[in-house]
Amino acid sequence: MLVDSVESFPIRVRRKEKLVAASFTYPDYQAVLVRVACDGVAGWGEAMTRSGPKITALLVEEYLGPMIVGKKFDSPDSVWHAIWRELRVRGHTRGVEVEGLSGIEIAVQDACARLRGSPVSNLLGRRRASEVPAYAGSLFTSRGPLKSQVEVVKSLGLMGAKVKVGFGAERDFASLSEVRRGWEECELIADANGAYETHEALKVASKIKGLDLAWFEEPVPPDDLEGYRRFAREDPLPVGAGETWFVSDFSEPIEEKLIDVVEPSVSRCGGIGVAWGVSQDAARRGIGFSPMLGMNSAVSLAASLQLAAAAGKLVGAEYDPFGNPLLNELSPGFPRLRGGKLQVPEGNGLGIEVDMRFVKKNLEG
Repeated sequence: MLVDSVESFPIRVRRKEKLVAASFTYPDYQAVLVRVACDGVAGWGEAMTRSGPKITALLVEEYLGPMIVGKKFDSPDSVWHAIWRELRVRGHTRGVEVEGLSGIEIAVQDACARLRGSPVSNLLGRRRASEVPAYAGSLFTSRGPLKSQVEVVKSLGLMGAKVKVGFGAERDFASLSEVRRGWEECELIADANGAYETHEALKVASKIKGLDLAWFEEPVPPDDLEGYRRFAREDPLPVGAGETWFVSDFSEPIEEKLIDVVEPSVSRCGGIGVAWGVSQDAARRGIGFSPMLGMNSAVSLAASLQLAAAAGKLVGAEYDPFGNPLLNELSPGFPRLRGGKLQVPEGNGLGIEVDMRFVKKNLEG
């Protein structure tokens, strides 16, 4: 398999309002799409970005792409390792470099599966499902009344919802209680985005414990393994984490069972191959698997659904029901939601096509 070319497309769509989480603000929708041609067939990937998409796009084309263009490989895994070896010896094993690598790897997986005439999920292993239970991510108090957001989610038949917390025990309790009152059967997730130090997070956990949460997501910063170990010892609530971990960051939390649900972001963690390995390791340790989406595009969701379709111990997949144009307008006919479940694309590769008119319209100059 010859890698013919690597291209990147930084796109940005302005939001009407800013969404405020405890640790950061989302001013608009952003993504870096990556197109890799292998043996004349193009595949699409996404490199996650939350700010400065042009920086990631330049890194993909000028730094990472030249490592593989014009060279032959026998699998997506060998392409990944060709880039990873260079990143690793330079100390670039986390952050924007690995996000760029993720975008390239997803695109290569897409192209390779298209060349073989198969969905990506079939190449990962046995395709277990044609649809995946979905929960909403995320409910923000800065978006407006939580009650109205709950009604949107319930109308779609989703299994549950993720609520942004991290604003102190009393405020977090009030937000989660409002959602619980309006939706008793909701699989309710509290997402702190790592905003708390361990003692603060434990205080919050004690306050919200009676609300029957599915899990407390990222109660402490992603690099605070001692915090996760203390949570595991005291066991106040089920814990989810993983959206801000890269490549080897998953091994200790999974091996030590510091979490109950692992949530890799395929466009950040290293790509489909890394996320697939995480799902397998988690299943062996009895840990649930739920791919993270956040405000990423249709490409990330398609890749996540291919993973979910083949994974064991699947809990569900995150889905944004609040009008993300990168999700709803990038790929005609996708995503498809039926009875609260996301339909796994059936075509070759990721199973979706990218609308270049949308890309060009929203390309950041």
